[in-house]
Amino acid sequence: MHTILVLDEKNYTDDMPVIKRVGVRAIIMKNGLLAMQKSKEGEYKIPGGGMNPGETIEEALMREVREETGLIIIPETIRELGEILEVRRDIFDENAKYIARSLHYSCEVEDRIIPTSMTESEMRKGFHLAWADIDTIIAANEALIKEKWQERDIRFLRWLKEKQ
Repeated sequence: MHTILVLDEKNYTDDMPVIKRVGVRAIIMKNGLLAMQKSKEGEYKIPGGGMNPGETIEEALMREVREETGLIIIPETIRELGEILEVRRDIFDENAKYIARSLHYSCEVEDRIIPTSMTESEMRKGFHLAWADIDTIIAANEALIKEKWQERDIRFLRWLKEKQ
């Protein structure tokens, strides 16, 4: 998979222990709108998350989208878009270097929706499935930016918009 963007804060040293994470993200578009998780505060999040041990990329992508949105991916429609690499000091352990790979895929979904099974944190934030255009998503997230993932999603969506 080709690298779209590297977000390197350069706030770590090379002798720090490394924490690695691989996440998958789904770009699902219908009628010019993207399927997103939207919080009660109005922030948007690209559906996806971390891979479980032993899971394939496709299995993780399908599981995460199903859990977070209730949408069911059609496996044969999954296509690579690109990767964003994040490198920084870990936010939970300031003595560790964090390296995250976010693998982005386009895909199509079935017409039916099933119940979600979100994390406690996602439920507290009131996340739910929402369909919105790229400009609306970017503007909302720029106004509410608080977390590192928001910057990653904004940068990815800008790249996606230019690509269209």
